[in-house]
Amino acid sequence: MTFNSDQHVAHHSFASSHFGPKFHDDGTVTFQIWSPGQSVLSIRFAGERKSDAIAMQRDELGVFSVRTAALKGERYWVEFPDGRRRPDPASRFQPDGVHGPSQLVDTRDFVWQAADWRGLPKQSLVLYEIQLGAFTKGGTYQSAIERLDELVELGVTAIELMPLVETPGSRNWGYDGVNFYAPRNSFGTPEQLCRFVDAADQRGLAVILDVVYNHFGPEGNYLHDFGGYISPNHKTAWGDAPNFDHDGSRSMREYIVQNAVYWIEQYRFDGLRLDAIHCIEDDSKVHVVTEIGQAIDNLRRKLNREICLVAESNVYDPELLTQLSEQGHGFDAAWCDDFLHSVFAVLRPGEHMSSREYHPHSDLDIVLRRGFVFQGTLRSSRARIPLAPKTQAVRLESLIFAIQNHDFIGNHPSGLRLHQLTSHDAHRAAAALLIMHPSIPMLFMGEEFASESPFLFFADFGDQPLRKAVEEGRRREYPQHDWSHSASPLDEVVFVQSRIGQQADGNAVTLQWYKDLIRIRKEWRELGLLAAENLEAEWDEAARLARLTYRHGRAVGTVLVRLHSADEEPQVLSIESQNGLQLSANCKPDLREPGVSQVDAFGVVIQRFSMS
Repeated sequence: MTFNSDQHVAHHSFASSHFGPKFHDDGTVTFQIWSPGQSVLSIRFAGERKSDAIAMQRDELGVFSVRTAALKGERYWVEFPDGRRRPDPASRFQPDGVHGPSQLVDTRDFVWQAADWRGLPKQSLVLYEIQLGAFTKGGTYQSAIERLDELVELGVTAIELMPLVETPGSRNWGYDGVNFYAPRNSFGTPEQLCRFVDAADQRGLAVILDVVYNHFGPEGNYLHDFGGYISPNHKTAWGDAPNFDHDGSRSMREYIVQNAVYWIEQYRFDGLRLDAIHCIEDDSKVHVVTEIGQAIDNLRRKLNREICLVAESNVYDPELLTQLSEQGHGFDAAWCDDFLHSVFAVLRPGEHMSSREYHPHSDLDIVLRRGFVFQGTLRSSRARIPLAPKTQAVRLESLIFAIQNHDFIGNHPSGLRLHQLTSHDAHRAAAALLIMHPSIPMLFMGEEFASESPFLFFADFGDQPLRKAVEEGRRREYPQHDWSHSASPLDEVVFVQSRIGQQADGNAVTLQWYKDLIRIRKEWRELGLLAAENLEAEWDEAARLARLTYRHGRAVGTVLVRLHSADEEPQVLSIESQNGLQLSANCKPDLREPGVSQVDAFGVVIQRFSMS
């Protein structure tokens, strides 16, 4: 079967578009498996209930199905005629890992305490990125629930979870998933995942899930045996590419589109973040990313609640943020790393944490004035775009900015955080610029209290050649760093070291600073002041000063932030003080001139006042 790429989601290959087991009220379960490469398949129960193979019926599209008596919690295999046993390609849970049998999951009887939760509008988002295994010592949904009140007190409004799907071994960042419908067993059960999302919603915290649709992980990927899932045309450095544009791709595309819908319907996530969206290879006329955007848009209307669709494109992609009705992809927000790297280029000139080169000072000025440095789309290459006198309108409130994230920290051999690479003063100054900008700010776990724990890349593969390839691959992918003294990402100690530790063991000054910044951001938002249409922004290289000025009616808000490298000693700046000083650092009154303040290295001044 060849996919007609001129069409959007033209039809559904599966009855009711269902992948994986479906429970019925009479105590039976319908198993459905798409396997165009096989002519015969069976279901065989495992564990306490051992059974003969139960033959499945195949239709003309390669969909196998059978309805039989079964209970939630029972384990089963998909069995091939030669005796091979494989997990269900749409398994809902893998209690014994990627190489074990699948388990039947039924969360229909879970009682949601926050059943009336409608999500949060994009303008309210202050994101907090979490790798669940390293967020707490326990590394589980339950132990994460116990820290949610900390996030509420901090003031963040949404959690962005790094991928949860099943990966090999006991620890992994999450980007090596092979069971796309199965939440990771080491974090807890599917019901406990429901409980975590529900607990967050009860506290007013939205939860956005990171999903990976650009590749399948390199270990435990048995989809070759089923046929149709793997692209014969495209390859990735991380694992097999999904088949989005070759024979059978209509059903494979639907497998992915329905997966996006599944996480929101089944577990009530408030949105999805699509990892490395520019690496999703699809030569069809209509990109699968557009189909995901359409499916989420339909789901949003069906559920009548806020659902935030986020793209990790790294650079600005205007097509991602354009509405579907205007031939765009219909995403709500996108990671834009230009801010992060432009700030870092000022703080650590000459040191690059990206394959793209960022220039000190000039790039930060471009980001503040326009919102981005580099631009590219799913179909076009990335390029530096010069700043023109009349720049295009950029949806700043749709760009997600950060000063550190899992990639920025973890792709460095030492996994050092920003304050460890610079200083506490530099970290706090950068945070002020981030949080008081109209873009969506994102914090990385532990950032708010300057955790001294590194965040290192960790994995737990069992295949020996793959283990060696992973260690060598880090050096090849990030050759700008010296990896000679770095520990193996496969050592358990690397994972243990990456746990963020307790808030009480962190920097109390930094923690209060973040709380104050987020409080002021929310206050200015509620007043209608902190908005892109009210902003004038610039970077003064000579003064090493970023200036954000907001004007809304008679209200004026100013944010002054000094950034520079550690070996610079910029002259003290004298600025006119207003009566509305709300927050400052490394700043003191000029005793010789009333109404004037002296702003020193890494100084910050945040003021709000009314024009007469």
